[in-house]
Amino acid sequence: GDPLTVSALEARYGFGWTPLRDSLSRLEGENLVTSARNRGYRVSGASYAELQDIQNARLVIEAQLLRESIRVGDDEWQKGVLLAHRALSRAPALEQGMPEAAYEAFEIAHQDFHLRLVGGSHSGWLRRFLEQLHGQVRRYQRLIVLRQGVLSDTRTDAALMAILHSTSAIDHHTLLMDAALDRDEDHAVKLLHEHIGITFLPDMPNAP
Repeated sequence: GDPLTVSALEARYGFGWTPLRDSLSRLEGENLVTSARNRGYRVSGASYAELQDIQNARLVIEAQLLRESIRVGDDEWQKGVLLAHRALSRAPALEQGMPEAAYEAFEIAHQDFHLRLVGGSHSGWLRRFLEQLHGQVRRYQRLIVLRQGVLSDTRTDAALMAILHSTSAIDHHTLLMDAALDRDEDHAVKLLHEHIGITFLPDMPNAP
């Protein structure tokens, strides 16, 4: 990953060393940056294997939260899901090389939809863990959409972009929303597995 020098960060953001150190420490705790003795901080690297691991963990937690939300979600939960779906339907479509501002608008709407969908659950800890995993997924998604060659394999990058384009479409999210609001727990979880699991490329298990 790219090095993060204190002087460059101070010049860019106008903060002193203490707040920068605190911020970098928090980012390290979220695995967004790494540090080495006498070498400073670097942006965390990216690999297909790590993305698989992140998505596997996300699938376990998000599926459990979705089941709980379907079982106990109230009217406010349903209303939140509908509003988040409407916002996502109006967000820019995901395209490689799209303007960063457009991507950020999509990213905000997309995460809000998924978090609203599981927001009926009463498990605060699982929701917090899920938000951490979503942050990692967003890191990879941002790299794949806004940059090229980030996984050091053009086949993997191209295939992942095609999958992201397909699964980010509103149609799949509509099916997921309908199943959840219809209280069809098993079907909703099946759709979630398709939505998250399709990120994996079964013919490239050892991609870098």
